[in-house]
Amino acid sequence: MKNKIYTLIFTIILTANAGYTMPASVKGILAKFSFAMIGVLISALFIFLILKLYKKYNSEIQTDEEILKHPKTKDEAIKFYIRKNKI
Repeated sequence: MKNKIYTLIFTIILTANAGYTMPASVKGILAKFSFAMIGVLISALFIFLILKLYKKYNSEIQTDEEILKHPKTKDEAIKFYIRKNKI
């Protein structure tokens, strides 16, 4: 295992300094990793845009003040429960 790590480090150093080409296995790993990261980036941007559009066009979204309100008494809590569950 150590020999493989040392070989990989040596290969990277030679690639950076002397123009030595990387082995095909390292190129394959880097290519797969790059494609995976591009996929993650595209997915994150897609989800972000969908959520922005949803927030922009959905007027039923509660504001933070409504969400953070909590009942002070037992009667308010019961009324809140009934209103939320439409009993």
